Amino acid sequence: MRYEVIAGNVGTIYLGDEPLVARRAYLDAVWLSTHEKGRMAGESVYLMKNGEPISEHEGTNDQDQ
Repeated sequence: MRYEVIAGNVGTIYLGDEPLVARRAYLDAVWLSTHEKGRMAGESVYLMKNGEPISEHEGTNDQDQ
């Protein structure tokens, strides 16, 4: 299995075969997005498995105002 975590303007922040590492990277990125920290502030975050999204966080930067 191939896992990838993608965050808005940052791009890919994890690419590998470890589901627990991918999930941790996803949760960390979501925390940074929701708490408005650094470049991840307000960004959407996606956890992909073999190219298909399995978890999504819609950041405030992508919500309709």
